[in-house]
Amino acid sequence: MAISYYQSIYLFGASCIGRTAFATILSRHYTFQVFCVSVNVNQRRFGRDSFPLAVRGFMTSSSAGIRANSRVFPLSLLVGILLIAANLRAPITSLGPVLSELQSAFGLSQTQSGLLNALPLLIFAIASPFVPRLSRSIGLERALFLALWLIMGGCIFRSSGFFSALWLGTGLIGSGIAVANVLVVPIVKRDFPHHTALCVGLYAATMAMLAAVASGISAPLSTLTTLSWKFSLGIWCALALSALIAWWPHSKRDDTHVVESLILNSKRPSLWRSAVAWQVSMFMALQTLVFYTLIDWFPSMVSEVGISPTQAGACLFAYQAVAVVANLITSVVIKRFNDQCILGFICSLAIIVGILGLILNPARAIWWLIFAGIGAGMSMVTCLTLFGLRSRDHHETSALSGMAQCVGYGLGAMGPFLAGWMHDISGGWRAPLLALLVVALAQMVFATLAGRKRYV
Repeated sequence: MAISYYQSIYLFGASCIGRTAFATILSRHYTFQVFCVSVNVNQRRFGRDSFPLAVRGFMTSSSAGIRANSRVFPLSLLVGILLIAANLRAPITSLGPVLSELQSAFGLSQTQSGLLNALPLLIFAIASPFVPRLSRSIGLERALFLALWLIMGGCIFRSSGFFSALWLGTGLIGSGIAVANVLVVPIVKRDFPHHTALCVGLYAATMAMLAAVASGISAPLSTLTTLSWKFSLGIWCALALSALIAWWPHSKRDDTHVVESLILNSKRPSLWRSAVAWQVSMFMALQTLVFYTLIDWFPSMVSEVGISPTQAGACLFAYQAVAVVANLITSVVIKRFNDQCILGFICSLAIIVGILGLILNPARAIWWLIFAGIGAGMSMVTCLTLFGLRSRDHHETSALSGMAQCVGYGLGAMGPFLAGWMHDISGGWRAPLLALLVVALAQMVFATLAGRKRYV
């Protein structure tokens, strides 16, 4: 049986002065925390009983040991996470209401405008699989700190008034958000293991609330100064700066990430071969596709039955507000279930009812959007929580999050485009809505499968 380098050190020291005495000496030093990581890995390979009892008494993760000695109160970490969440949708949703002003300023075509809107989602899909490698290289905290710098720099560039900077800034914002999207849930699983669902619910609710606020105040902000859309889009760098200040102390705390990640990730199988990982990823993809398609096309869908753009905007606000409430409620009740099959079924059923109502009686769209909003909010929290529940540690959570968001946003970005294409071919919105109904039915299948209590 092979013996690790750190285990051989322990055996030599224990033979000289005794097991208990040597373990006590080691526990006072940082090297022992790295040693514990090696023990944790090797106990999976050789069996827990192959290690001395004195060592097994100290078998905790190295990063957990560092955090246990930290002087930073956990509340500051939660505040930092929520401030990060506040930056993950607002810079995107603030663009739509002032897009017509950008079209006038730069002469953007409809195709260019559509690409500008879709660019962040495309970056999410492309960048997400590579984010876990970044976190293993520099640590979760520092990777999130880098993400906030990218978001703040992107807001500044995008609002500078130059055509090339508009695209560069949008790309930087998308890259920063892609990094944070993947890494927030792993850090919640690592640092709040007994309150993961609640913290994920607060994170999702904060994202959704700021997204709704940003879309609601973006146009009014552009009328406050002569800078117009530049002020409306640039003001969000202040939110990113506040998150940077709050996160700065945490970015200096990740002391053992390099050793820990090298040991724990040396022989992990690829999640892309895991059926459970694909079930979670398809759940993420299908709920994302429905959400963004409804957000983009709902005003056009209901205009045919006499609902004005203002009324449609109020319906969309209600849709997102209900989703926020569903986020919070789901985060509280999810831990009461032994698995998440029932939640996956219920959230998908609510979306199905909403879409079916829009097909059969679109005049009462507000009520159907409330059903769809309940389903969307439940789906988001359930899916994000599954990243942690279907993985054994925060490194595996990071890898699953990267895969699911790659697949999810890749397909999600295609939804609005395909809905518009089907509308052009069929001449109405019935065919796209029927397609969304099929997507929601497929979501019910994958959500129920992903809800079973298993690991990737």
